[in-house]
Amino acid sequence: MRFVSIRQKASLSILAISVVAFFMVGIGWQSMRVSEASLSEFESQTLPEISTSLTLAEGVAQLAAIAPYTAGSGRPFQLQTESERIHRRILELRGVADSLMDSEFQVDIDKRLDDLQATLEELVTLVREELYIREDGLAQQFRIRQLLPSDNSAEVTSRQGLAWLLQLLEAPNLLPDNLANVLNLSDQNEQVRSIAQDLLKAHQRLNDIQQRKNYLLIAIRAKSEQLSNKVSDFVGGLQKKVSRQRQEVSSFVATGQIWIIGISVFLLLGLTRLYWYSQRMTKDLGLVTNDMEQLSLGVVESKPARIRRNDEIGTLAETFDVFRQDALRRLEVTAELSEQKRLLETIFDNMNDGLSVFSAKGQLMAWNLGYQKLFDLTDEDLHLGMPIDEVQKLINRGVHKNLNLENQQVHMDEVNESRHLKVQSFERHFDSGKIIEFRSKPMPEGGFVTLYTDLTERKSVESQLRQAQKMEMLGQLTGGVAHDFNNLLAAIMGNLQMLADSRPQTQDQSRYIERASAVAEKSSNLVQRLLAFSRRQQLFPVSVGIDDLIEGMLDLVEYSVGTHIQVDKDLQCPNVFSLIDPSQLENALLNLALNSASAMPEGGHLSFSTKTCTLPDTDIPAIRIRVEDTGEGISEEVIGRIFEPFFTTKPVGKGSGLGLSMIYGFVKQSGGEIKVTSELGKWTRVCLFLPQQEQNPVLPDLSLESQEVSIQLAEHSLVWLVEDDDDVCRVIREQLQKMSYLVQTFDHAEAVLKALQTGIVPDAIVSDVNLSGAMDGVALAHHIQSSEVGFTGAILLMSGLPKDELEQKYQLKSDDFFIAKPFTIKALEKIFQK
Repeated sequence: MRFVSIRQKASLSILAISVVAFFMVGIGWQSMRVSEASLSEFESQTLPEISTSLTLAEGVAQLAAIAPYTAGSGRPFQLQTESERIHRRILELRGVADSLMDSEFQVDIDKRLDDLQATLEELVTLVREELYIREDGLAQQFRIRQLLPSDNSAEVTSRQGLAWLLQLLEAPNLLPDNLANVLNLSDQNEQVRSIAQDLLKAHQRLNDIQQRKNYLLIAIRAKSEQLSNKVSDFVGGLQKKVSRQRQEVSSFVATGQIWIIGISVFLLLGLTRLYWYSQRMTKDLGLVTNDMEQLSLGVVESKPARIRRNDEIGTLAETFDVFRQDALRRLEVTAELSEQKRLLETIFDNMNDGLSVFSAKGQLMAWNLGYQKLFDLTDEDLHLGMPIDEVQKLINRGVHKNLNLENQQVHMDEVNESRHLKVQSFERHFDSGKIIEFRSKPMPEGGFVTLYTDLTERKSVESQLRQAQKMEMLGQLTGGVAHDFNNLLAAIMGNLQMLADSRPQTQDQSRYIERASAVAEKSSNLVQRLLAFSRRQQLFPVSVGIDDLIEGMLDLVEYSVGTHIQVDKDLQCPNVFSLIDPSQLENALLNLALNSASAMPEGGHLSFSTKTCTLPDTDIPAIRIRVEDTGEGISEEVIGRIFEPFFTTKPVGKGSGLGLSMIYGFVKQSGGEIKVTSELGKWTRVCLFLPQQEQNPVLPDLSLESQEVSIQLAEHSLVWLVEDDDDVCRVIREQLQKMSYLVQTFDHAEAVLKALQTGIVPDAIVSDVNLSGAMDGVALAHHIQSSEVGFTGAILLMSGLPKDELEQKYQLKSDDFFIAKPFTIKALEKIFQK
């Protein structure tokens, strides 16, 4: 059986009602159209009646118009024509009257036509009689003319009588009425009298006919007008009847149409409302039914139906919405639990750290793949319910020690007992170098969870970081010490130089001065090594072919290490260049060779090799220089401190401990890296990584930098000396005074600017870079050179810091005059030339 929804049933019912209602409306509308058709039929019957009546009136009017023509007929044949014309018109009018449908009006018209016809016939008769009288008058005229005498012998009376007869015939109105009596008195002519009497009778008859004709014409006109009025009244009545009928029918039809339209609109609105309500009701029922069906199928993505009704369907929708939300919540909770379970399983299986779960009885409940990988366990090694003792036997393989965060030894028995009560954490250090962290936490229901983390790489990085931080702090310390020591050496060497130039001197005094100067020179070299370690020494990098440099210094290396050590080479970078200071690199390689020779007192092998690579942990192309020996090696405790300044394993007096520190500072300052590895008693390997250039670049001409500074200054010139260190200031002042210059000293830059405002302008200024005031020496020089104080001399800057650091930190320009501390009076004399 085919399923029919409520919406379909409601739609069919509304459709059936709509068809019946509109069918009834159609019937009413058709009735109105029938009424209009009946009116049209009535009008079609009445209008011909009106037309006939109007035709009749028109014909009567035409008859009235013909009557005067008939009365004025002058010939018998003309009278005959008009008589026939009137007769024909009468017949036509009777035919028209016979076509009238109103019998009463038809009888009245027939009577009036009969009366009009009789009047016309009488008029025709009178006209015919008149014509006959006139013809008799013509005959009498002929007789009178025959009676007239042909000569004048007739009597006057008779002649006058005849003349009067003729005049009577021609113009009877002009004769006197007593003409007969006159004629009668003259009894002279009987024939004339007879004619006169006949003429008088004819004249009287014509007068009577004329009067009657006039009366008949008036009567005809009056009867025509009466007939026309009658027809007009009849036509008017018909028109009023038609108009009244039309108005009644039109009013009825219009009223009926308005009612039908109103009923139709009301019916349409009602059906529309009913259809809308039915559709809404069935739609809401359909939504609820669809939601129920979707929910029963497990589909939860669909949005809930928003139904707002104040009837049973609304109550049903609200009830189902509560049920739906509860069902969806249950499904969501189920899905969330499944997702969380899947997520936990994914995390559990894919986490890098190992994880194990033990019950309160100490049995293995769960573990992940990271746990197996961390301790190199297979699937066959572990199983559910495995006791903790057996598990620990598997993970304790290999020599190791357990340490807490304070690096104290821990005992596993105590740890196993405390795991069920509180959090435990310790590290297991294997002799192979692997370090694993154990972190255990008790569970509320008993047992504990342990997380295992491989700390090997992190510990290594932390160690390297600590070493780098320590080296950076030592670099800053040694750099500061070297800078301050440069000022001390400047004072010492300056005083020794002036003492050496003083006379007289004994032989012992000269020897003592030479010894002190030699020690000062060694101190200066020591300062340069300290600056090299702190990466503050001044480098002069050029493009160097590494293989060529090593090849060129192998003879020196072989001579320096002795014949008991075999020197080998494996140079694989013939066309690789690096932008470095070649002298510093040669010193570094020679220092490494001497260290290797010290580690092989009984002889051995020393090898130099090169290879292209990249800087460690970067993609920057580099060249690796490896210096490897077969000496005693370096222990783990010592290898972490080999780059520290003044650290050495040699006996006291056998080494300064600055060799590897200088190499470390030089490599770092050149943008490279250094790594040292060793195996105690077997070998030591030092690898220098230097950035390489893809091709041998065209370097700028460094001749300007290598040129000595030269300042032309006349004797007894005024020189301002700006130095905040009193000892150094005294030495340099005395050196300048010894060169025959007038010297005025200042301890800060602000004092120099204030002195310039007084108008005194020196010939030259010698200033330290690092001053105690707010303005440094470089800023002072640039300010004086750019201001309009009238200073045209030279400004010589001095500092114990490297020139490249001064350029970066103090914005020293390439054309600024500069001399490095410490310097001798001879170096100062080369600059100031007279």
